[in-house]
Amino acid sequence: MSNQDLILTSPTAQRLYSAYAQTAPIYDYHCHLSAKEILEDKVFTDIADMWLGHDHYKWRAMRQAGVAEALITGSAAPADKFRAFARTVARLVGCPLYDWVHLELDTYFGIAEPLDEKSADRIYRACNKSLRERSLRPSDLIRQSNVQLIGTTDDPTDDLAAHFELARCKPADCRVIPTFRPDRALNIQKAEFADYLASLADCAGYGAIRDFAGLVAALRQRVSFFGQAGCLMSDHSLEALDFVDSSREQADAVLKARLSGKTVSADEARVFSSQLLVELAGLYTEFQWVMQLHVGALRNVSSRMFARLGADKGFDVMNDFQVAVPLAALLNRLESKGTLPATILYTLNSKDNLVLSTLPQCFADSAMPGKIQFGAAWWFNDTQGGIESHIKSLAEQGILPTFIGMLTDSRSFLSYTRHDYFRRILCQFIGERFDRGEYRASEEILKELVEGICYKNIVRYLHL
Repeated sequence: MSNQDLILTSPTAQRLYSAYAQTAPIYDYHCHLSAKEILEDKVFTDIADMWLGHDHYKWRAMRQAGVAEALITGSAAPADKFRAFARTVARLVGCPLYDWVHLELDTYFGIAEPLDEKSADRIYRACNKSLRERSLRPSDLIRQSNVQLIGTTDDPTDDLAAHFELARCKPADCRVIPTFRPDRALNIQKAEFADYLASLADCAGYGAIRDFAGLVAALRQRVSFFGQAGCLMSDHSLEALDFVDSSREQADAVLKARLSGKTVSADEARVFSSQLLVELAGLYTEFQWVMQLHVGALRNVSSRMFARLGADKGFDVMNDFQVAVPLAALLNRLESKGTLPATILYTLNSKDNLVLSTLPQCFADSAMPGKIQFGAAWWFNDTQGGIESHIKSLAEQGILPTFIGMLTDSRSFLSYTRHDYFRRILCQFIGERFDRGEYRASEEILKELVEGICYKNIVRYLHL
């Protein structure tokens, strides 16, 4: 089985991919890799651990196929886990996992054979032999994939020691930068909120956070600290999108009530989180950061499995609330205050594709084309159909040439083939329209489109 022309059925798509996309550098500006693991650069020894250790995409598929949890996140032997996954993946017709797995086998191990229960042991041994003989490390995968930028995801209380050490002792072609993720500071109804503010105060060098002004000041200190580590972006997971017009005084009253031990209502929580998000956006504008808003995750829907395994184990789904009114209100509030930073909007539900393709136009800025972005097809949407739908919405309702392209959003060092997967779909989208005569452009413009979306637009967007 050859992956060379996977997805690429148009002659022009094949040419665009080969000429401009296949070897283009990768700027993975949002992922969940560990800077500590990159710094330690430990040798990988087992393909099962590499593939199944952190990947909720694979876990979900295996569970749905009836695989016992012991063979997924449990204590079963790596070889047994690999066999169980091989049996599952062989039957995933139409699922991106099938393509990702075979792209990874081909790209990193030179294995073109389909993975199934019959080939599982042979492929398992071949991969592990390759790992041993090559002493494969994260740095090897990063270098082989031509990765130029990795944006990790980090809490404001993180000391970023690994990031500073990477910058100091491993100046390399790939730049590793933190991303400021202050979700815990906004989740005022969470039981651990007060304890978290104590940790935040300690990191910021404050005795305690007693009011809203103190909270904003502590976050400002951490933003400045992250900036010293090279941070260029923030990230927010907005599980509930309930933006309301509020004030510092209202947010201060809610925070003081919470810190005094009182229960905060849902309406009060909205007042607090809305105002804090506005304050943070002002900081991002001041520090010239990009703000990322991930909208629509409904997390930990199985209380039984959450109690057993904890968060981020594959029991999150897409939500279906309405996004147009609250997002428009938030962006309008920030624009009216002159504090609207460059912003990337992601949705977990493709029903919002048209909304998020058209909303950015209302806040266009001639000084920065594409300032408000409809971000890459995210999580449940990074399928072939999901990426096609996202690109189609951008092309029809937005403006595709300014799109900043793909990211992995992954915890795996093998996931860079997701950029390749996206690039194939992008080239097919452009190429088939060119071949049908629906789009006529010079080679110069075709090159500009493909290279821009693959990597040049994000370089400009982050002022790299």
